[in-house]
Amino acid sequence: MNILVTGGAGFIGSHIVDQCIAAGHEVSVLDSLWEEGGGKNTNLNPKARFFHVDITDEDSLKKVFDTVRPEVVCHQAAQHSVAISTKKPELDARVNVLGLINVLTNCTRASVRKILFASSGATYGTPVRLPIDEEVEQRPESPYG
Repeated sequence: MNILVTGGAGFIGSHIVDQCIAAGHEVSVLDSLWEEGGGKNTNLNPKARFFHVDITDEDSLKKVFDTVRPEVVCHQAAQHSVAISTKKPELDARVNVLGLINVLTNCTRASVRKILFASSGATYGTPVRLPIDEEVEQRPESPYG
C-alpha cells in the first residue's frame, strides 16, 4: 500500500512510518522540520521518501500529493505545543485548522481511500478522572485543545 505520513519526522509519526515500512508498505513522509516542532532529521527512516514541506503551503502540498498519489494518509503534522497555542493562537489555527483543511482537500482531490487522524489529550483539559476514555467530557483549556 502507498502511504503518506504527514509529520512523519516527529515522535509519533516516525514510529508509524517505521511500522508501515516494516509491514512492507511504500511510505512517503511530509514534514516541515519546524524548529519549534517535534520533527527531526534523525527521526527520518531512510527507506521512506521524504518531502520537506509545510502543510500550510497549498501549492507544495498539492505537488506532493500529485507525486506520491497515496492510497492512505496518516495525518500527524501539527503545532503541538499548548504553550505556543496560547501565545500564538493564529499560528496554532493556521497549522492545525487550515493545514488540516489543506490535507483533507488534497485527500479528496487525490481520491485517497483512508485518512487516519490523531487528536490530542489536550481536548479533555485537566482530567476529572483517570483513565480518560471516550466517555469523558471534552473541556479544552487552550487553543491547541
